[in-house]
Amino acid sequence: MSKAKASLTSRISLGFAFGLLKLFAKLPYPVVVASGRLLGRLLYRIKSRRLIVEANLRYCFPNQSFDQRQALAKRHFLSLGEGFAELALAWYKPFHKLKKYHRIKGLEHYQKAKDSNQGILFLGYHTTSLELAGAVMANYLDFAAFYRPNKNPVLDKHIQQGRNNRSKTMGRNDIRSIGKWLKSGEGLWLMPDQDMGRHSTVFAPFFGNPACTLNSPPRITKLGKAKVLPVCYYKDDKGIMTIEVLPEIEFTGDDQIDCTMINKILEACIMQAPEQYYWVHRRFKTLPQGQRSIYFQKPPKLKSIDSKLHDGALYSGDILSQSAGMPKLVRTIDGQLLNVFHRQTSLGVDITRKELESMLKNCAQLTFRGFYTITPQEFTYCAERHAYMLRYQETPGVALHHIPHSRRQPTAIILGSWLAHLHNEGVRLCAIRETNIELLPNGSPILLNPRQCKFYDSGLKESLRKKDIAMFIDSIGFLNADDTSRKLFHEQYRLNRLNQLRSEDQDAAPSESQSP
Repeated sequence: MSKAKASLTSRISLGFAFGLLKLFAKLPYPVVVASGRLLGRLLYRIKSRRLIVEANLRYCFPNQSFDQRQALAKRHFLSLGEGFAELALAWYKPFHKLKKYHRIKGLEHYQKAKDSNQGILFLGYHTTSLELAGAVMANYLDFAAFYRPNKNPVLDKHIQQGRNNRSKTMGRNDIRSIGKWLKSGEGLWLMPDQDMGRHSTVFAPFFGNPACTLNSPPRITKLGKAKVLPVCYYKDDKGIMTIEVLPEIEFTGDDQIDCTMINKILEACIMQAPEQYYWVHRRFKTLPQGQRSIYFQKPPKLKSIDSKLHDGALYSGDILSQSAGMPKLVRTIDGQLLNVFHRQTSLGVDITRKELESMLKNCAQLTFRGFYTITPQEFTYCAERHAYMLRYQETPGVALHHIPHSRRQPTAIILGSWLAHLHNEGVRLCAIRETNIELLPNGSPILLNPRQCKFYDSGLKESLRKKDIAMFIDSIGFLNADDTSRKLFHEQYRLNRLNQLRSEDQDAAPSESQSP
């Protein structure tokens, strides 16, 4: 297809889509919002985005239970769907028809800043209803909003026209030109809450974790000699949007202090309706050196190698064990392990490959949910040797069957807490061998082969918990043989479970007391 024909097709299809959006805006506000919630249920099924949301929530709300975070994630996607539907309202709905669906607070702070004849930097953040919030704000506050042009010029034109129905937009210019804009007495809406990499950023706490935070707001404010007004915006359960202009803040000139202050203000605003924050963004993509990513890491893909590479890797290290006269487990010079699995087939099914791929997926899932397991870095197959090979970092753990008798009772307590935590996070072991569990130097258990694990979208039901506990005790020799260790294990599991239930009850109590 020629570029001219593609451009024509794009203009026609996008023109038709935005025409439908204008018609959609004519529907009553509650109908549009309800349609968005239906869309949100579909968006929740997009696994890649859901995993980002789950990672962000686990990182920011570690004291909430797995079920509480899952419920928050579902509410977030409903809000996200509403936000997409609200594009029609924000761009094309006559403003007088939106008046009863919003309230504005703190205009006295805006008026005071306006009377100074200085520019105003409105400090905001990304939410699911950002377009609607911007449309409402523009009716009361004078500002231009940052805008990143779309790569598709036809789409960009439609978006610009929609936004300019309500407010002014500004392309991402350099800081000097933005400073001139503010010096002229204009307003600017800036949202410094996204991870833009290490350039012009500092690590400042955000929900208790180091977040790569832009240091541009203080610099822009200084260049533009502007006032700084944070703005809070969120919707209540009835869909009413609240816009609140907060009192003026002043920067200190110290990037670390100023970025920490910005994040603390944004946290307080976000907690007015946490499900409406833009959790689908990888806010913690950039982390301090040496810190492991919080986001789901896909397992390595299978790649084919020849016998020269296969044998060279195996015989260049220390052979720890053999099978049928061939190396089975090898330690490399750099402290990694190479584990060899010979190919087995049945009725045309490559059993070995299927089992290994299942294990790799479960390793990725287990790591993502915050538990220790092996971290495979390479997965290869040598056709000449009919063998698969996994490369992963060796763990400095101690196998359970090597735990001395004097440490068995403390280990039973650790295992009871660990299994309860697994169950609380929706992980079921199903089957386990004692040799597959080791204790790391920090006292945490590590599961070396999670191939049999199953993962659920909520904490395990009591019936599954009982089955997994019975299986676990039967599999761990000293728990099965020693009554005292077994009692300590059960007691610790019960305490961990009670703490989870108590936390969920406390979280549910306020909402229950408010219900009619």
